[in-house]
Amino acid sequence: MAKKKTTSPAKKTGTKAKASKKPAPAKKPAAKSKPAAKKPAAAKPSGKPAPAAGVSQISTGGGASPGEIGRNLVAMFNGGKGEEVEKKYWAPTITSIEGMGMAWHGLKAVREKNTQWGAQNEVLGGSAEGPYVGATGFAVKFRIHIRERSTGKEDLMEEVGVYTVRDGKIVTEEFMYLA
Repeated sequence: MAKKKTTSPAKKTGTKAKASKKPAPAKKPAAKSKPAAKKPAAAKPSGKPAPAAGVSQISTGGGASPGEIGRNLVAMFNGGKGEEVEKKYWAPTITSIEGMGMAWHGLKAVREKNTQWGAQNEVLGGSAEGPYVGATGFAVKFRIHIRERSTGKEDLMEEVGVYTVRDGKIVTEEFMYLA
C-alpha cells in the first residue's frame, strides 16, 4: 500500500513534483560548494594538518636552510676551506661558545678568538662528519689533529659543533668536547 500512496500523488502532480524537486537539489549543491571551497583553502598554505593545541611551527626564516648550510660547512672544512664558512655564513651578531664556559659575541670578537687559537695551535689535519640537521640548526662532529706550538705536543681533538641558524646565517656556534 505504501507504494500506491507514493505513486498516486506523483501521477496527479507529476509536473508540480518535478518543479518542487528542482529547487531542493539546487540548494544542496550551493551548500556543499561553500564548505568544500573553505576546506581546501585552509589546507593549501601549509599542506599539513593544523598543529594541535600547544604545538607550533618553527622556522629559521629566509635564506639557506640549516641542512644546506651544514652540508656546505662540512664540504668546506673537509676541502681545507674552513675559513670560507665565516665569510659566507656567519651572521654579524654571531656568538661563539666554547665548552669551558666562555662566549664571544660579534664577528670581531669571534675572529680574534680564532686568531688566538691559531697562534697557539698548528692544524695538521682534520675531518668533519655530518651534518646532523634539526629544525633550527645542525651539528657537526669534528676530528682535528693539532700540534701545540709552545710544547710541540700533538693531540687529536674531537668535538661537536652545534650551530643555530636564522635567516640563512649562523647566529650561534657552540663547541662541545668529549668528556
